[in-house]
Amino acid sequence: MKRRNRKLHSAWLLAGALSPVLSGPAAAKGMVQSAFAAPSSPVMLTRELRKVIAPGVEIVSRRSYELRFVREGEGWRVDGTLVVTEVEAPAELAPLAAIEKARKDDGLFPLRLNAQGYIVAQAPAADLPAAEKAKDLVNSSVEKIAMPREHRSVATQMVQRIVTQSRVVGPNWPADLFRPGSDQQTHVQEVPLPDGRQGKVTVTLQASQASGGLLDRFERRVLTELDGTRRLSLETWRMVARD
Repeated sequence: MKRRNRKLHSAWLLAGALSPVLSGPAAAKGMVQSAFAAPSSPVMLTRELRKVIAPGVEIVSRRSYELRFVREGEGWRVDGTLVVTEVEAPAELAPLAAIEKARKDDGLFPLRLNAQGYIVAQAPAADLPAAEKAKDLVNSSVEKIAMPREHRSVATQMVQRIVTQSRVVGPNWPADLFRPGSDQQTHVQEVPLPDGRQGKVTVTLQASQASGGLLDRFERRVLTELDGTRRLSLETWRMVARD
């Protein structure tokens, strides 16, 4: 039990450490100060999250939203509706995949943008019943995956972090998502862990712009180093005109 509690504590520490790195001022380096020209018609934003939980084992989720930009005061309000959800996962994680696919994003929208088009207010997409149900399935699901014993505890922590991160971190969409820069940025966060161990999270941001400086593709790589292992998650956003 003590070992399980240490795993959970490590997952919470890593999730909490991500908060300022993922959505704080660091992501806003080099922000443009000119006025934002929002899309005049609906757009489709697809967010893909790909997490490697063990060598050769990964979870991929894709969520597509229809977005509308509405003028509000000096800034903008972004209204969104979840349109499509897809989840890819090993058969052993099918119960967790089903929960993720059914998870609601109630409360995620609206987003608030300032006059320059940067996110200044966002709320977490809360679905606590789904999170609690998923948390209970983590250990039993990971135990079914064939992998070396030395990878199993870290895989459990990675899946646990996927489950708990939305509750610990809350909203973490990049502040400059809709008006990204073109320079690559790298941020490193050291994380002290139980028993004197040390973890590290490295976040790399890279984006490309469409015509008018709007989002084309935004990529965020998160490398988690823990107990001598390395786990990578890749998060991408793509925005296109709504058909």
